[in-house]
Amino acid sequence: MSTDIGGNEAYYIRRLVDHAPSMLAYWDSNLRCRFANQAYKVWFGVEPQAMIGMSMLELVGPHLFEQNKPYLMGVLAGKEQSFERIVPGPDGVQRHSLANYQPEIVDGVVVGFLAQVTEVTRLKEAQAALKASEASLDRTGRIANVGGWEMDLATQVVTWSNQTCRIHGVPNGYQPTAEQSLAFVDEHARPAMQAAAQAGLQHGTPWDLELPMTTVSGRRIWVRAIGEVECKDGKPVKLVGAIQDITEQVRHRDELAREQAMRAQLEQQASELRALLSERSDMLDVLAHEVRQPLNNASSALQSAQAALAHVHEQVATPRLARAQAVMTQVMASIDNTLAVAALLIRADPIHTQDTDIDTLVAVAIGDMSAADRPRVQIQRITTTRTAAMDMSLMRLGLRNLLANALKYSTAGSPVVVRLYDSDDPLALIIEVENTGQRIPEQLLPVLFERGTRGRSPDGTSGHGLGLYIVKRVMELHGGRVELAYNSDAVVSMRLVVVQTNS
Repeated sequence: MSTDIGGNEAYYIRRLVDHAPSMLAYWDSNLRCRFANQAYKVWFGVEPQAMIGMSMLELVGPHLFEQNKPYLMGVLAGKEQSFERIVPGPDGVQRHSLANYQPEIVDGVVVGFLAQVTEVTRLKEAQAALKASEASLDRTGRIANVGGWEMDLATQVVTWSNQTCRIHGVPNGYQPTAEQSLAFVDEHARPAMQAAAQAGLQHGTPWDLELPMTTVSGRRIWVRAIGEVECKDGKPVKLVGAIQDITEQVRHRDELAREQAMRAQLEQQASELRALLSERSDMLDVLAHEVRQPLNNASSALQSAQAALAHVHEQVATPRLARAQAVMTQVMASIDNTLAVAALLIRADPIHTQDTDIDTLVAVAIGDMSAADRPRVQIQRITTTRTAAMDMSLMRLGLRNLLANALKYSTAGSPVVVRLYDSDDPLALIIEVENTGQRIPEQLLPVLFERGTRGRSPDGTSGHGLGLYIVKRVMELHGGRVELAYNSDAVVSMRLVVVQTNS
């Protein structure tokens, strides 16, 4: 390379080259330096004048020279070379460089080459930061299921982010037309999207819509589409926005709405049911007062008439009155059971117990039996317990039904034993009712205390299937139980377990 440039022109060219931030040098075909600018001092700590005649191996060292060797061979073969390299400087700074070797060919022979090495450290750092930012943004988009998009109004080119592509089920980098973008939206929802975009273009109004869409794979989804118009010099130049897959949110919201509607419906039904139960309760009160009371009066009248006729030894009407009295007793028992079942079925509040005299309870329950049956009942008191916590009226109903059942299904005229004793585990009063007669059929045992279970008494009649069911409900309300104790051809025994006795 000629250095015979005189005058001010050479001076200014030299100053210009020395102030260039890139390393500029000329190397001959023997890889010896013939020219270098001041930048080499910054990179390698060597004055440019000292580099003249220095070999490249001496300047850069064996390690870097070996890295550059393929490119040196290429430029000496007459081919321009461009490559990137990290160059360690004397100050310990690792500089990213972009190198270019331009061969000088004279008469077909490479006599040397121009070398330009530019530091691109900041560019690399910016690229790395941009790449990290894009990766973070893409990762955030995937986590939040949010993608970005924009459309250049001049070129009509639509650009989607990677997450937007994923939401639509297309490969990254997919570039749809405006029509193709809109085609993903369900047909009935497209006018809303078009109207929102038009309002944005005309008035600058941003939009925020929920739209149903179908992906490329045919998957039905819901998206939140947000957009606005970007202007330059007061004129719209771009449509920009974001899209988020909200399918799960919409599904949860719809489920919540359905649950709320169902809850409202159930509350309405519950209100109607409460009204019906209240009406039924009122009707039961009417039945109890308007029907049962006259029957009680009629029964009392029959008893008085029967006693008066028996006093004068009347032989014709007295037996008939006795039969009428027995029928009246059965009718009243049936009404009592019917009213009891209705009340027990709708009862929601807990019972109120109080100390009740056990002997009084047994006496009253026996007194509810017919005059002919009362002498058959025998009491065996094994316990010393005098009182127990219970609801007297309910327990009377339960014991009365258990006694009536024993009397009905036992051998005619045979005794029915009421046995009273204690239990330590659990602490309870046991009231056992035992009768003689046929065993309870095996097929009835699993449903013995269920509503509607009917047996057949020795006289061939059957009940209404309410008696033992009432006994079971009464004991459940007391926290106790009724159970079958014995079941043989000789003895059938059922017991009431009344917990938490008081002595």
